[in-house]
Amino acid sequence: MKITDYLLGYSPPIWATLIAGVFVVVTLSLSMYLVLEHLYSYKNPEEQKFLIGVILMVPLYAVESFVSLVDPSISVDFSILRDCYESFAMYCFERYLVACLGMSISRALKFN
Repeated sequence: MKITDYLLGYSPPIWATLIAGVFVVVTLSLSMYLVLEHLYSYKNPEEQKFLIGVILMVPLYAVESFVSLVDPSISVDFSILRDCYESFAMYCFERYLVACLGMSISRALKFN
């Protein structure tokens, strides 16, 4: 039996899908609440715009995991998108640290 035949015939138990769906909804609602709170109190945009990029990684992981559970045949496509956003989130985190520490980019690059 090939692995693709197994994946195409796979369907998770209904209870696992329901529990995962509940946690995805909770994750999406809490993440959107946090993003909206940052946008409503947008007092330090140089720090907050990068922090929002990091916060959005959580719902992306939740949705990607749920889609991979429901339909494993497209999990590779979603994992590629997740990995691309993960690198963007790491960039946002680095820029957030630079903004918090008060360094300029040229000064931060000297540390590398």
